[in-house]
This record gives sequence, C-alpha cells and structure tokens, in this order.
Amino acid sequence: MISGTRYKLTLEINRQLSLARAIERSQIEISTKKRIQTASDDPVAAARVSDIAIAQANEATWKSNLDLAAALSARADTTIKAAVTAMDRVNELVLIAKTGTTSAEGRATIALELRSIAEELTALKDTKDSRGGRLFMSGISLEIPVAAGMTMTAVATREEVFESVPTAGGPQDLAAIVTAAANAVELPDATRAAAVEAALVDVGSAMTHIQSKRAEQGARGNRFDQLLDRQADTALQLTEERSGLEDTNIIEATAKLQARQLTLDAAQAVFARVNQNTLFDLLR
Repeated sequence: MISGTRYKLTLEINRQLSLARAIERSQIEISTKKRIQTASDDPVAAARVSDIAIAQANEATWKSNLDLAAALSARADTTIKAAVTAMDRVNELVLIAKTGTTSAEGRATIALELRSIAEELTALKDTKDSRGGRLFMSGISLEIPVAAGMTMTAVATREEVFESVPTAGGPQDLAAIVTAAANAVELPDATRAAAVEAALVDVGSAMTHIQSKRAEQGARGNRFDQLLDRQADTALQLTEERSGLEDTNIIEATAKLQARQLTLDAAQAVFARVNQNTLFDLLR
C-alpha cells in the first residue's frame, strides 16, 4: 500500500516537473522569439537555418558591393552629364565664332570661355570617388563582384570616356579638342574659317562620343538598380524562410504557456490537498 502510494506520488511529482520544464521552455521561446534554441530541438530545420545564415551573409556582401557600384555609377553619370552639357556649350560657341559678324573682341571672349571649358573637362576627367581615388581609372576599369561568379564594371576608364574621341586626326582628348577650337577661333582672318570649320567637325564628333558614353553609363546604372531590386527580393525570401523555421509563433506559444500553467497550478493544488495526510494516516 505504502509502496504503491509512493509510486503514485513519484509519478505525479515527475509529471509536474515535466510541466514546469515545458513552461520554462515556453517562456524562453517567447522571450527570445526563437523556437529553435539548440540544433537538437529540430535537426532538419536547424540545418536549413544554418544554410540560410550563410546565404544571408553572402547576400549582405553582395548588397554592400552593389551599393558601392551603384554609387560609383551614379557619380560617373553625373560627371559625364556635366561633360555633355559642356560640349553642348562648346558647339554653341564655335557656331557663333563661325559667323562672319563676330567681332575680334567677341572671338577673344569665346576663346577665353572655350579654354575655361577645356579646364573644366580636365577637372571632370580627374573627378574623385567617395574613397578619394580616381572615379575614372586609367587603363583598366574597377571590376566589382556583385553575385556569385559575377562581376561588373561600375565606371568606364578615363581613356574610354574622355580620351578616345574619333577624329580625322585619330583619337583625341575632349579637352584637347576644345582647346584646338579656342586656338582656331583666334586665328587671323585668312586661316580662321577653315580652322573653325575643322574644329566644328571635331566638336561634333566629341558630342556624339560623350553622349554615347553617357548612354552606356546610364545602362550600367539601370543594371545595378535591377540587381539591387533582385537582391532585396532574395534577402526578403531568405528572411521569411528563416523566420518560418526558427521564430516563435508568439500567439501559439503564449496559449500553450497559459494552458500548461493552468494545468500545473491545478495539479499542484490537488496534490497539496491529497497529500495533507500524515504518515500515520497512510499506515492505518
């Protein structure tokens, strides 16, 4: 009789201890908001969460690289746009200088502005990036990894953008073309017309060239925007999958916690009443 009673008491105590552990576990899951505390809680889900964590770390790296590439591309686009605007003004000035009604003083003023624009173009070619380096690198473009096995050029080289304008005399620099136009404008009457006409042809080539480079840079910028959108979608998918695997369902966990707490409270109350008997009561 005593042995059987002790066995029942042990079972009840163990049941209540199990409930207490389950309650503690629910409290931990709610406070940490994580269903999986150790890999043994759900080995399959834990393994997948580990894979997702690695993928998220990689995505964070690609995101950082894409942000850098997009920033460089945007700065390059702004710089090339300024060069396009400058060349439009050069073309306008040379056309004015070409007319026979422009006075010597007017041509001198035009030549002065053209040389100022040439200096501006040189400064644009030497534009710095946010890190203090040259935005337009010489010889080779900066290749930025933007995805697994994928690299992209953020900005063309200075040679491609500013120094490879096709002309009858071979590839020329934008600033050199503008300086040559300024020199042509200041020539004596006998030779000025032909020189200005030739300069105007080169300026036209320069305009076509720099406009095409801006279009190319714009295409790069659009591509980076597309990759950033895709990366954001991938990051969101990974976050949602990971959350579904390891995050606590707060509503469900709270309901379980309350139910277990009620069960434990009731069991403890019953246990206390039933076991008010003394040892002598059990021996009777």
